[in-house]
Amino acid sequence: MNQWQKQLCQHTFALLSFCVSLAVVSAETPNDWPNWRGPKSDGVVVQSRPFNFAPGNGLKLVWKKPLGSGYSSISVANGRVVTMFSDKKFDYVIALDANTGAELWRFQFDSTYVGHDGSHDGPISTPLVTADQVFAVGPRGHLFALEVVTGKKIWSAHLAEDFKVKSPTYGLGTSPQIAGSVLLLEAGAPDNTVSGLNPADGKLLWSAGNDTVAYQSPVLMNLAGRQQLVCLANHRIFGIDPASGKILWEHRHGGSGGTSSPVPAGDNRIFIHCGWEQAVMLEVGEERGKYAAKEIWKNSNIKATYNVPIYFDGHLYGYSGSFLTCINAATGESVWKSRQPGDGFLIGVDGHLVILTKKGSLHVGTASAEGYQDLASLQLFNGHSWTPASFANDRIYARSFGEIASVEVGPVDQMLTAAPAKPAAAKTNFEQFLAKVNGAEAKPALIDEFLSAQKAFPITEGEQTVHFVYRGDANDLALEGDLLGDHVEEPMKRVTGTDLFYFSARLEPDACVKYRFIKNFDKAIADTLNPRRIPTIAGDFSLLSMPKWREPKHLSEPSPGMERGRIDTVRFTSTISEGSRRLDVYLPVGYDKSGARYPVAYVNWGDLAKDWGKVPLSLDNLIGRNLMPVIVVFIPQKPPQDFSEFWGEQQSKYVEMVAEELVPFIDQHYRTVPSPEARLNIGPGFGGTSALQAALKYPAVFGGVATQSMFLLTADENQLKGLVTDAQKQPLRVYMDWGRYDYRSPVENWDIGKSNQHIAEFLKERGYVVTSLEVNEGFDFANWRNRTDKVFETFFALAQAKN
Repeated sequence: MNQWQKQLCQHTFALLSFCVSLAVVSAETPNDWPNWRGPKSDGVVVQSRPFNFAPGNGLKLVWKKPLGSGYSSISVANGRVVTMFSDKKFDYVIALDANTGAELWRFQFDSTYVGHDGSHDGPISTPLVTADQVFAVGPRGHLFALEVVTGKKIWSAHLAEDFKVKSPTYGLGTSPQIAGSVLLLEAGAPDNTVSGLNPADGKLLWSAGNDTVAYQSPVLMNLAGRQQLVCLANHRIFGIDPASGKILWEHRHGGSGGTSSPVPAGDNRIFIHCGWEQAVMLEVGEERGKYAAKEIWKNSNIKATYNVPIYFDGHLYGYSGSFLTCINAATGESVWKSRQPGDGFLIGVDGHLVILTKKGSLHVGTASAEGYQDLASLQLFNGHSWTPASFANDRIYARSFGEIASVEVGPVDQMLTAAPAKPAAAKTNFEQFLAKVNGAEAKPALIDEFLSAQKAFPITEGEQTVHFVYRGDANDLALEGDLLGDHVEEPMKRVTGTDLFYFSARLEPDACVKYRFIKNFDKAIADTLNPRRIPTIAGDFSLLSMPKWREPKHLSEPSPGMERGRIDTVRFTSTISEGSRRLDVYLPVGYDKSGARYPVAYVNWGDLAKDWGKVPLSLDNLIGRNLMPVIVVFIPQKPPQDFSEFWGEQQSKYVEMVAEELVPFIDQHYRTVPSPEARLNIGPGFGGTSALQAALKYPAVFGGVATQSMFLLTADENQLKGLVTDAQKQPLRVYMDWGRYDYRSPVENWDIGKSNQHIAEFLKERGYVVTSLEVNEGFDFANWRNRTDKVFETFFALAQAKN
């Protein structure tokens, strides 16, 4: 009998006592927002005083104060604002006066949960506030109850230590719920997806379900004539009697993991965003005392978002990617999408959408099937926000990673009427062209004339200014690419009355980046005006190079009659990775006629390095001029473009396979120099950590390692640092390069370029010989191939051979 079962037996009598009276222990004020997603956990509330956006009224800041980092949203009850945060040393629960923002108390419960792998510091879960207590869950598994007035601890438990709850990647994020005299928690312990606890002492009353949990939270709903606790887990969704823990129904939804909460969506219906790419509408019914859920529709019209949508008047409002989206709840069909007001998180208040964007702006707009209309907005925070707002007693409460604020709708200061400012004089040729077109009647002819006069697209002016242009039929057009960052789209401006769109930017004079257009929100297209097109694992992009960028000579096609190396294709079988794969082996000119032995370079992610990275072409141009002859082994993934070999358990097997099986195989079948000094392990992009890990783990195999834009998150960085030894004991030579416009997120907390720089500096501090280089380029083979000469010449320069 496990610990949960023992406690279940011990507290059966207590459960029966609690079930006698199921009066909900709740906040005293009906207009409060006491827990995650509000009083009904559906993100929707009806206020006592409707919004009034009469002339002169707008979003008015009541108070704002500093607050440390955290994802915890804001609960409001009994005149108190309660949330969780970190001050970079410790994690806290804090209570503020709802009217003034004055601190009432704070409770320190753990050292700071440090952000990693793209996350920020601090707690994730949202506290639950009742009339007497505050319940909260810390990211490492602390569960505790505090006095609501003083913040003093009443009881505590540790979910990870006491109940074997396994923390997901970014820490526990589930938020507690309460029904009657049962505290409800979805934590995902073995044989216990959801638990019912005694709120007086934290003792277990019941447990139910057998599924893992990521960051989901339970929701109380009225379904098929009775109150049910609905719990969305990683593979199933459950309907549970909150008093007894009896599972009334369960349904396998076909997703895998997630951050969403189930959303009440009309009579007996539940919307769930399961996984990253799909959404499902379920309907729960009852027949002869048995409950069951059936799928009404499933699609991807709401996907790729951390926002939990709301249901209002037959429609779902939420985000799909970075677009505000309206879905017909009955059919799942998309009604409209809006790029405004920007990616963020929303709640519903009296038929309005209250939206806090990730860039810190607060908006109130209409919740209408006719489309989104912004009624009022306020740039509330300068820093990023990653939490939906809360609404209580006619006020909006919101937070960023550095501040917390209260906002109301009311009279705002009006700017004095002044003479309209004169437009700034156009400075660039493109600005002059826009001014001319905007003031003309025959706009198409002027556009034709201007575009036909351009020598290349995008249009560059001077050394740093670039104008991306698109001409064609489109309702909406945006730009994405290396210059903006991951999952960032900037809307392109339409010249009024025309089909011409543009976006202007400034880059370094020698920058080289990829980009493409997003048409009508979801169709990715390369620039038809630009013939320079490159393939990537995310589809085709266009390539932009600024005026001072020069294509390397080693990428030029060889002159006619020039001898070229050949590709030898062999089949390699591994016991460690359990299977076989094709290997392409580059043999330099002269290999077949000589009896000499050659150094060897092993290239991870080798299939694309060979084809998209054009490494054989570069070698043909470099060998005999700048580079000594070298054998190059291109190692493809198995199966193709499956990156599991570059992370986790599969990565360890892959690294072991390369060092212990593949290297001996190549030494046996080719004339190699069988020593670590003559072996180089190369890892572009996602293959970088595997290359460096192999070199650090197997110093007797590899004497050199080269990475380009090595894909590093916190876990990878820490793992690699743990493998680093004294450089004198491991005379490893290292080459690293990365791009200013590498894979990164301006909104989330990660940047591959900076992570590469950190590792390079760490290796140098430990005494390693490191050649490192940052360039004004992006993340892809079209960029990495520009430095193939530098990679190989660092280790196999012809001058070294002569010496």
